[in-house]
Amino acid sequence: MTQEVQEKRKPIIGITKPNNLISAYWMIYFCIWLFGGDPKGLSPKDPLDTKLDGLVVGGGTDVFPGLFQKDPKQNYLYDHDRDEMETSWLTRANNENIPVLGICRGSQMMNVMNGGTLHMDVSEAYEEAKYPNHLLAYIFYRKRIDIRENTLLKDILDCGYCRVNSMHKQSIEIIADNLLVSAKEPIGVVQAIEKREHKFYLGVQFHPEFLIYRSKFRRIFTSFLEAAKL
Repeated sequence: MTQEVQEKRKPIIGITKPNNLISAYWMIYFCIWLFGGDPKGLSPKDPLDTKLDGLVVGGGTDVFPGLFQKDPKQNYLYDHDRDEMETSWLTRANNENIPVLGICRGSQMMNVMNGGTLHMDVSEAYEEAKYPNHLLAYIFYRKRIDIRENTLLKDILDCGYCRVNSMHKQSIEIIADNLLVSAKEPIGVVQAIEKREHKFYLGVQFHPEFLIYRSKFRRIFTSFLEAAKL
């Protein structure tokens, strides 16, 4: 393959699917397409040897607490097939240095897969984390996050703090040993994690796919896609 053909080929980006496709999945799919990638939905039935240049682990139902040694919620429908699929894909991404972008549940799964734990209810873990959770709040409510120096997220967003949306019920508790926290809310809730030695390994608790009207959040996707081309 010539260098010119390689440069024109769009990177193939796998996006993990929830059981019931939600608006966040389609927005991620749209963002990958819009910014120059070739999006491919990944479900539990898809083979793990599918050729990928990058992996997006998106939002959806809670990660099964048994994966981090906690008791499950009563009468809650967990997506065990998706948990297993995403664990397998993340293992492959770790082994093969495939760029990874985790969004909301995806960042939580990245932490759990690497040995970390989660708060099962962020509003119980943090007294001030009782965020509004109705549709208009998901669209318009914003909260501040502080971004740490010398991190991938700081390089991408090029700011010390910014305001993001809030659509999550769980959050990271204990960070995995091989990851680092790159952003937190002032009250302490982890909002971004990363692994510096990986080609691109970034998990964000917020939803950048709904914030692409701001250039800084578009750069999360364009930076990820640039890494996927390498």
